[in-house]
Amino acid sequence: MSTEAKISRVFEPLLAEHGPNERTEAIVFYRAPAGRGRPPRGRLRKLEARLNRVKRRAAKQRQTHQKISAHYLEATGKRVKKGAELEMAAIGASTLPVARVEVTRRTLGALAENPDVVAIMPNQKVRLLEPNRIEFRELGRRERANKLTWGLEALDAPELWNTTKGRDVNVAVLDTGVYGDHQALTGRVREFTVIDPLGRRINALPTFDGGRHGTHVCGTIAGGRTADGVAIGMAPEANLIVGAVLVGDATLITLLEGLSWALEHGADVVNMSLGFTYYEPLFALVFAQLIDFGVLPVVAIGNENHGNTSSPGSAHNALAVGAAEPMPGRKLEIAYFSSGASFVFPGAEPDALVTKPDVAGPGVDVYSCIPPEGRPDGTHDYTYMDGTSMATPHVAGAVALLMAAEPDAPVEDIAQVLKDTARHPGGADARPDNRWGYGMIRPLEALRALRS
Repeated sequence: MSTEAKISRVFEPLLAEHGPNERTEAIVFYRAPAGRGRPPRGRLRKLEARLNRVKRRAAKQRQTHQKISAHYLEATGKRVKKGAELEMAAIGASTLPVARVEVTRRTLGALAENPDVVAIMPNQKVRLLEPNRIEFRELGRRERANKLTWGLEALDAPELWNTTKGRDVNVAVLDTGVYGDHQALTGRVREFTVIDPLGRRINALPTFDGGRHGTHVCGTIAGGRTADGVAIGMAPEANLIVGAVLVGDATLITLLEGLSWALEHGADVVNMSLGFTYYEPLFALVFAQLIDFGVLPVVAIGNENHGNTSSPGSAHNALAVGAAEPMPGRKLEIAYFSSGASFVFPGAEPDALVTKPDVAGPGVDVYSCIPPEGRPDGTHDYTYMDGTSMATPHVAGAVALLMAAEPDAPVEDIAQVLKDTARHPGGADARPDNRWGYGMIRPLEALRALRS
């Protein structure tokens, strides 16, 4: 890869008005050590073996980090005053081959020239993909009668539960946190941390939600039943490991710290309903590392309407999710707000047309739990929300069900089978498009395909 290709194009507008020696915080992605081949999924599902592999890889990556840091100090020593050297620091415990680094317009090229450096990205701000609508109202008649939300009904959850409920699968939720004391989440939250804006991990008990979003997402993934006996969670026996990465001014460093923490705590799936401003194809390198460890990134594509996408869901190897809504006659349509686009980023890998989202999930009128909230008509601990953020946990929950049922299936196969078996209203010839992707997921059909 050429030196120029290693440097994110996002630097161009960000550094355009910077002086030659003005510092900015960036992220360097360095070459991961060559592995001995990924063990079968069944081995990875044994948590101790998987975590030992993570630790061994991290130890090798720390050595690479130290080499790059020393080289960078030497290369930039002639460009800065003595005692004002540019810093390079590890993110997490070097679980991922990434580090935070200070760069200037003059030193960026010197860093990229290091043969161990694969990519350099600016430390962008990360934002929550806010719900398109929040509505406090009574549970719908149909859902009350059926004892489950319309999304679970549409995805054939009760039939899947005859085979799998997601037991022992760890779903990481990187969001605003979680109100783990909610009755619908009893026993589901196994790990919790807060990543502050400086990238520090803070142990906090009791668990808490900096808003209501993270709790709603967690409920859709692994929630139990309401007081009325209505099921809200796709994988009600999955474990939740929750990183509150969207507390305060979050950045890519905050997100990467959260991803590192999730890997260190045995994540199988990562649910992300967040995004940053610029399309960043180099972020696909991060997802490639997750997938190599047997972890599937499931990401909301955004609520900015057709013709737009949100990174990191737009990365070619993310399983990006759009939002479907119920229509009269039990038909489904893609919600007007659900993002989607087709685009090419010349010089990036793969240098080909990328179409997003990949699949759709129930994302309108999604009923799930929230922290208790006082309203003029009383206290609410459940609510309806709309958004691709609501569709994404349906898909993450479906992934957890498939992982529990078929623990030997590689994560790439699980992602592919969800796409292959999805239902597109235009038929197989119409997919993928930038509204439906491959279509509405059908996890029951996906399970059958995995077993065929």
